[in-house]
Amino acid sequence: MLFRHGASLLSRSSAAATMGGRSWFASVAAYGPEYTHNVMFLCNHNSCRSQMADGMLQEIRKGFPDLSVGVASAGIEAGTGVKEGAAVVMEEAGVPIADFSSDAMADFNASDFDVVISCCGCGSRLDGTNFDPAAYGFDFDDWNLDDPPATDPGDLSEYRRVRDEIKVKVEELLTAIKTKA
Repeated sequence: MLFRHGASLLSRSSAAATMGGRSWFASVAAYGPEYTHNVMFLCNHNSCRSQMADGMLQEIRKGFPDLSVGVASAGIEAGTGVKEGAAVVMEEAGVPIADFSSDAMADFNASDFDVVISCCGCGSRLDGTNFDPAAYGFDFDDWNLDDPPATDPGDLSEYRRVRDEIKVKVEELLTAIKTKA
């Protein structure tokens, strides 16, 4: 189920390719040199916000056919998988992420990305790491999104609110990349 991003750069999960009878991410590189731009979403454990942002960008970029943007996500530390609440609310939006792998940023090279987004306010924890913004030439932003697992009252409302916030931010990001291109 886990596809290493290094040599093969395959999409997050081939299992997602047949999910719900739809063709999703099948044998498509998630990021890499075949894209003009590559975005990395970082979070603490790559189990919720960064996964939602990754899936959302994969979906929304379909509306930008003239824009070539690859995407990956990782945690400062690898998590144990996608949080169930995140998978549920993304599926509601037509973006299946349940089979995404939870990866560590140590498994990636910062030089492969020209945009790096911290989803959780973890930007200060990147100093001295392989994604230190001062050491690489990527554009960096910290979205500082709320943490749904910590704030949700049990009805998924916080997951949905953060999902919708991510959607707006991803649309703005793609528009900014297109404007810059």
